Amino acid sequence: MATNTPHIKALVGTVLASLTVFLVGFSGSQAAASRADAGTQGAVAPCPLRLPARLPERTRAVPILMYHRIKVVTAATPAITRRLTVHPAVFARQMRWLKRNGYHTITQRRLFDALMCGRPLPSRPILITFDDGYRDALFRASPVLVRLGMKATAYVITSRISNGDVSFLGWRHLVQLERRGVEIGSHTVSHRELPSLSDSAALRELVRSRRVLERRLGHRTPWLAYPIGAFNSRIERLARRAGYVLAVTTQHGTRQSAERPLALSRLRILDSTGVRGLAQMLGR
Repeated sequence: MATNTPHIKALVGTVLASLTVFLVGFSGSQAAASRADAGTQGAVAPCPLRLPARLPERTRAVPILMYHRIKVVTAATPAITRRLTVHPAVFARQMRWLKRNGYHTITQRRLFDALMCGRPLPSRPILITFDDGYRDALFRASPVLVRLGMKATAYVITSRISNGDVSFLGWRHLVQLERRGVEIGSHTVSHRELPSLSDSAALRELVRSRRVLERRLGHRTPWLAYPIGAFNSRIERLARRAGYVLAVTTQHGTRQSAERPLALSRLRILDSTGVRGLAQMLGR
């Protein structure tokens, strides 16, 4: 019987071609799955927003600048207020200097992640903070920060929010600040010196301020600034018990320790600091 050789060869060729396509497709699918698995396994888990029982032995060089008022003083401005007031034009020059010299503003959350979980920070990280909750933070400081793409934190005294005093921020202002990249933190309820209070009174100041901020803003606010920087080891323990994970003081320094997350150092910016003084503080 005659054999149709050309027909058989064509049939074999078709089968081989189909098998090749199948194998290539299968290999590609497997490779894609492997890449997906690798990506999933390599994803960085979120840093839990709580202090671990055993605090890590880790430090980071992160200057935290402390501002109060950003406004023009007058002859009627009290001496103590004048000292804590930076002229808006000077503030703008300081922020431009930071930007030109390669400083990157970070959030409290990013500092927490770096201290507690060892997450990386940008080159020359720095925090900008405002104490007391003055409207200056919104109307005079935040436009400069937004223009330069910078972030900050404003610590507010909750009893002064929406109480009719035009010097202080209202609740709608806090929402505006957050939209502009300014985090909100607690400066307690009444700005009383915490070490002078009993445990129960100090805890009320700490807990109530945090809770009202979280209720009104709709998210956690575990950031604290001690009124006039007054604190001790007892107040640190109470701050942790009240649910805070980072707290700033008025102690001078730029080295932040994960073993003391509720005793972070800051650099006080005064009316006399200027750009040159800021550069000196930062060792430039």
